[in-house]
Amino acid sequence: MANVGLLYNLGKYDPPEDGEPPDANAELDGESTVMAIADALRWGGHEVFFIEGNEDAYEHLRHSGVDIVFNMCEGVRGESRESHIPAICEMLGIPYAGSKVLSLAVCLDKPAAKKVFAYHGIPTPKFKVFGPHDRVNASGLTFPLFVKPAHEGSSMGVSPNSLVRNMFELDQQVRYTTRFYKQEALVEEFIDGREFTVGILGNEDPHVFPIMEVTFRHCPPEHGNIYSRQYKADWDDMSYYPCPADISEEETELLKDTAVRAFHALECLDVGRVDFRMKDGIPYVLEINPLPGLAPGFSDLPRIANAGGMSYNELVNLILDHALVRYGMMDVRSNLALVQSRTAN
Repeated sequence: MANVGLLYNLGKYDPPEDGEPPDANAELDGESTVMAIADALRWGGHEVFFIEGNEDAYEHLRHSGVDIVFNMCEGVRGESRESHIPAICEMLGIPYAGSKVLSLAVCLDKPAAKKVFAYHGIPTPKFKVFGPHDRVNASGLTFPLFVKPAHEGSSMGVSPNSLVRNMFELDQQVRYTTRFYKQEALVEEFIDGREFTVGILGNEDPHVFPIMEVTFRHCPPEHGNIYSRQYKADWDDMSYYPCPADISEEETELLKDTAVRAFHALECLDVGRVDFRMKDGIPYVLEINPLPGLAPGFSDLPRIANAGGMSYNELVNLILDHALVRYGMMDVRSNLALVQSRTAN
C-alpha cells in the first residue's frame, strides 16, 4: 500500500469577496468531501497525508515523502490553475493520479478543448469567444445561443440568463460574464436536446459507467432546461438524474463511444466525465471534466458509479489504482486483472 498525498483546495462555503460573483468558490472543496476521500483511501489500505494545494504546496510536497498524490485541486488562480499541482509534482518527480499538465490546462480552456474536438471530428456546438472589449456579434451562429465563462467549471456563471435569443440579450450576457468572471465569454449555439453525462475510469481500454441523464421536466418553467448551479444545489433527488438513462442501446453505444473519443483526444488519464447534449441523433460534447467532483451523494460521478454497482470507496481507490498501474507501482500482471474486474459491467 502507498503513502498518498491528498491535495485539495478548501473554501467551497466561504463567502465571495467584494466584486466577486456569488458562485466564485463553487469549484472548491468542502471538508466533508476531503475527509470522505481520505476515509476511502484508508479503506483501501493507504496512509493519507493532507496537503492544501495553495502557494505553500511546493515546499510541503517537497518534504512530504509521499509515494503518490491523489490530486483533486482546482487551483488558486489563473486560467490554467488546475494544472498547477500536477506541474509541481512533475518538477519534484512525484507520481500523481489523474490527467497531466497540458490536458488539465486545455480542458479548463473550453474554447481550446472545442478546437481539439473539432480537429478529431467530435461533434461540439459551434461557438465564438468574446473578451471584455470585443464588439459582440452573432455572425456565423444561429440563435438561441448560450453564454458562459470560458475558463470555469461546476456550472459557474450558468443560469437561465445564459440562454439568449437576440442580440440585445447576447450583448448583455457577454458583458455580465466578462465583467464578473474577469475572463472571456464562450458563446455557443444552444443544443435544445436531452442532456447526458458519461463517466470514464481507466486508460487504454477505459471502463464507461452507465449513462446518466439530467432531466428538466420537474424544473419551474422560468428556469428552463439549463443545468445551472441552482439546479445542482436545489434539485438533488435522483428523480432528476436517472441512471441508467432511458435511451436505446444504439444511443447508449454512440454516447459511450463519443465520450471515450473525447477522453482520448484530450489525452485524459485515470478518470473523467464528459457532458453532452443530444439532438437529432447527434451527441454534441459540451465539455469534459478531467477532475470530476467527488462529493458523496452529490457529485455526478459518485452517483453514476453507485448506479453501476460501485461503492464510493471502490471508486476512489480505483482512480488511484489506475494511476499506480500506469506508473508501474502496482504489479500489472497480478493487479491489473483486479482493477479491471472491479470495473466490469
